[in-house]
Amino acid sequence: MGGKKISCPHCESERCVKNGKANGKQTYLCKECYYRFTINASKRKYPFKIRREAVNLYKEGYTLTEISKKLNIKVQTIHHWVKKYKDLKGIKKI
Repeated sequence: MGGKKISCPHCESERCVKNGKANGKQTYLCKECYYRFTINASKRKYPFKIRREAVNLYKEGYTLTEISKKLNIKVQTIHHWVKKYKDLKGIKKI
C-alpha cells in the first residue's frame, strides 16, 4: 500500500481500518479506542491530549473545579470527559 496513514481524530492512533460507509462516505474504525469516524469530519474543539490531561488530573485527586480553573475549561465539559474516558486505555489509573 502506498497511501498515507489514517490517524484517529479521537486518540491520534494510526491503528485504523476501513469500517463500511455512511452517507456514501468511507468510515474508519480505530482499533485503539474503537472510535468510528470519517476523514473529512469537523475537528473537535479540544484535542485528545487536553481531555486526557483533565481525566488524569481527576484521577490524581483534583476536583472538577480545580481542573476547570487550571485548564480554563467549563466544569460541565470536564465532568462529561471524566464519565466518557475514565475506562479508556491510555488514561492513567491510580
